[in-house]
Amino acid sequence: MKKILLFPAFTFGVAAAFGQTRPSFEVATIKLTDPAFGGILAGFPPGRFEARGFTLEDLVGMAYQVDNRQIADGPKWAETERYDIVGTTAKQSTPDQINVMMQSLLADRFQLKVHHDTKELPVYVLTVAKGGPKMKVRTEGDGGAKESMLIRGALIPGRDTTTQFLAAGLQKIILDRPVLNKTGLTAHYDFDLKWRPDPSQFRGNGDKLSSDPNDPDLFTALQEQLGLKLTAERAPVDVVVIDSAEKPSEN
Repeated sequence: MKKILLFPAFTFGVAAAFGQTRPSFEVATIKLTDPAFGGILAGFPPGRFEARGFTLEDLVGMAYQVDNRQIADGPKWAETERYDIVGTTAKQSTPDQINVMMQSLLADRFQLKVHHDTKELPVYVLTVAKGGPKMKVRTEGDGGAKESMLIRGALIPGRDTTTQFLAAGLQKIILDRPVLNKTGLTAHYDFDLKWRPDPSQFRGNGDKLSSDPNDPDLFTALQEQLGLKLTAERAPVDVVVIDSAEKPSEN
């Protein structure tokens, strides 16, 4: 079962917002992941972007802020070959700029060409449950833990994080369809989400996770512990279509 350590969330980036020249990493290295490493790890410390165990599809999903199921027509190796990437940035880079830097990296080093389309897909919609959110609001200077979200099986401790980042984590690792965040919540929160997984979660590995049988299922836990609600629907979503891509040379 994959584990992923998530730090501050990327937001949607648009190259046009930065003029004719897209931002790019000052230096970036790419190498194949050690086969002994069985996870997927991402971190965004100041001035750096780090990814370990990411497929090209994972990287496209992160760069364009879509779930892997919203990526179409890539080569077969884009789903299986895993890479470690380290990129250095200016410390003042914003999440929007880092998103576009990732898009530039993929275009330059993977010769990636994509276009966008819209397709109706099964999704989960994340909204605020009746009674309102139950998460602790973070305020500037409160001395709490830095912004992070660590997915440990069926336990998610979130610190100084957003519902958008929670939705991204749920769709990336746990649920079988994209998650659309329609909570309207913009604050940062602290929370601890704990539930009893079932076989449909963690890409079919939920039955292999240990958990307390008295814990609620994910949907109930979200309502009881965080004051949020997941609803299964069909909705039009952005789809990133891969027109062409090449394996990068290591450096």
